[in-house]
Amino acid sequence: MNRCAWIGSSTEHLKPWGREYVWTGIFRGKEIHINEGCRTSLKFNRQKNEILYVQSGKIHVEFADEGHFDSPNKHPSKTAVLKQGGILNVQAGCPYRLSALADSVVFEISDSSSGDDRVIIEDDYGRDNTEAEANNWIFKPSKQQ
Repeated sequence: MNRCAWIGSSTEHLKPWGREYVWTGIFRGKEIHINEGCRTSLKFNRQKNEILYVQSGKIHVEFADEGHFDSPNKHPSKTAVLKQGGILNVQAGCPYRLSALADSVVFEISDSSSGDDRVIIEDDYGRDNTEAEANNWIFKPSKQQ
């Protein structure tokens, strides 16, 4: 059995809500910088499971649970505020959105290095998604905002 270690690098990607640094290797990771008052798209990943760790700042998260898929009106999305050290676990297929209540840094670690498998449901910045999956997706927002 071969065992090895290797040096990698990250790439910076500018986003309308801030920027992110992406790296891949055994796992895929991102260092996500979200500017205060901005939010990411409402999205889900087809296959990728993620864990999001708030390194600094304050993040309002909106996310769905299993009941949402059966009855979005009966089980609307949930919301929470995560501060430094807070974690959100997101399984593949579960929609979520991050909103920065203060300038924030979030680390994302995922179990997939296969690239981007996200489906954007809604976006504040005009980044359209022509995916039929997104156009037919029902997401009932929480009344608590």
